[in-house]
Amino acid sequence: MTHIRVLIADDMALQRELLGKLLERQPDISVVGEAGSPEEAVSATAELSPDVVLMDLRMPRHDPQGGIRAIRQIKEGHPQVKVLALTESDDETDVRAAALAGAIGYIVKSVKAGQIAEAVRAAHAGQGWLDPSVTAYLLHDYRRASQESPTGPVLTQAELRVLQLVAAGGTTVEIAEELFVAEKTVKNHLANIYRKLGVKNRSHAVSEGYRQGLLK
Repeated sequence: MTHIRVLIADDMALQRELLGKLLERQPDISVVGEAGSPEEAVSATAELSPDVVLMDLRMPRHDPQGGIRAIRQIKEGHPQVKVLALTESDDETDVRAAALAGAIGYIVKSVKAGQIAEAVRAAHAGQGWLDPSVTAYLLHDYRRASQESPTGPVLTQAELRVLQLVAAGGTTVEIAEELFVAEKTVKNHLANIYRKLGVKNRSHAVSEGYRQGLLK
């Protein structure tokens, strides 16, 4: 039986412990090490030579790019190592950033426990793994991008829905509850909307949305 060596990188000790216990129950998977920061993840990969690294994207908590940088460094120095992004975010921007950095898969932490082991096995076999919660977003995004003018802003389905709720007067908390996502995810969508529309606040985003026909 093939034995898959896994390194867990997450700045939350409890999360590392829970993931470790889950994976150690699998007969074909062993956890060879842990890392609590992006820097530790890179050095531990060099020292332990894992087959698969489970990488939290937002570590430390205040640095949304820490995990992305670590993925990039790991893939540059150890291209044979497979990296799975493991995060609380289902934002499309994070999915793209992880993929561009070299991650072979993307897992949202709310996924069922057994699917993490399945993702590890798929990654080890060189197969991509995308969490089901973000698949619909990306497919719609690709379809929309192929239909829109290349010179105009392209909002994803999730971003457009957030803009519609903003236009209806929804607060960040209310929008998060309506869409069943974290407030941080709504804020990420808003940041992407502002950037794509070239605006700086909600009222300008709504005005621009009506002007460009994104809102009816």
